[in-house]
Amino acid sequence: MKKIEALLYSNEKPVSIEIDNGYITGINSLDNFSEESNGFYVAPGLFDNQLNGYLGVDFTETTLTTEKMLMVVRGLRKTGTTTFLPTIITAPNDVLLKAFANLAEASKHQEISMSIPGFHLEGPYISPEYGYRGAHTTEDIRLPNWDEFQKINEAAEGKIIHITVAPELDGAIEFIKKCVENNIVVALGHHNASSEIIKKAVDAGASTVTHLGNGCANTINRFENPFWSQLAEDRLMASIIVDGFHLKPNQVKVFLRAKGKERIILTSDITKLAGLPAGIYEWDGKEVELTPEGIINLVEEQCFAGASLPLIHGVNNIMKFTGCSITDAIDMATKNPTKLYSFNNIGEIAKNKRADLILFTIENNRVVIKETIVKGETVFSSDFINENIPI
Repeated sequence: MKKIEALLYSNEKPVSIEIDNGYITGINSLDNFSEESNGFYVAPGLFDNQLNGYLGVDFTETTLTTEKMLMVVRGLRKTGTTTFLPTIITAPNDVLLKAFANLAEASKHQEISMSIPGFHLEGPYISPEYGYRGAHTTEDIRLPNWDEFQKINEAAEGKIIHITVAPELDGAIEFIKKCVENNIVVALGHHNASSEIIKKAVDAGASTVTHLGNGCANTINRFENPFWSQLAEDRLMASIIVDGFHLKPNQVKVFLRAKGKERIILTSDITKLAGLPAGIYEWDGKEVELTPEGIINLVEEQCFAGASLPLIHGVNNIMKFTGCSITDAIDMATKNPTKLYSFNNIGEIAKNKRADLILFTIENNRVVIKETIVKGETVFSSDFINENIPI
């Protein structure tokens, strides 16, 4: 039996959380805590549903190994992320097959499997239009193909649980229906669909939006554009990248007001360059710049090529930009994504939930991760490091 004493993030009241065999067995109110626990908060571990790579590792490349994935998992735990969906983007079919097979193999490792409940395929069934395709390679973008996708998912050993598609493509609505029938979450993203088509996609079962406000052209029609219809559609949740670059503070504030705190999901969209020094890199035959501030740009096209700041930055920034509570900010990175995928064992501090937790302090109005716990075991601590804690 293990006990954790801290302030519960949702009400700032002291609690003692009892953990046995990796699961929460009791939550008890306290009148006060031990001196060593004073000032620490406890919350569920963060859940990032769009993560393309980290620390030089790119999930879409065909060279992924179990050792590289372990490095990513352990690195993310330092930032408070305990669960994530490895995301593979638009690529030739042979690359997708190999990349997903590598992910599936690496995910068999016990330590990795605890952090990865499934995979996210972003593309290749997205808009080929400039701006809407973002940094995705035009030549590899194609129309939805259910037979092709089934083979890709077979390579992934059936672990693709989330796919991003452009609903205006020929065959997309039927493709969405088939995905939903097979318990795959469908997100609308990198598209230029009309209001009518967006409604058809949601009627077919699409339930969320990938990085709302991005994957879009700079010049759009002020009335008929993907933003308004997706914001107005109450059946759609929406993920947003709140790294301070992909969306302006006023956009974040409006998106939160339109969707409400229950339908916004914070995501990072970080790539292989996250965690690396600033500089110019060659990536997939293209020149990419990582700025000291953390912006990743395609040098030639001058557009974003993913993000570099882990999810905890989004938690802190949405509080700064909107004035929302720490409870709401953390829920958008924990409860909301677990609700989207109907996961019942993570994302909340409650009895019988897996003890995936973060302990943190609040310094200068920002969350600072002090300890990360996965299935009841400390996997990162800022106060001490020993050979039994992999980081």
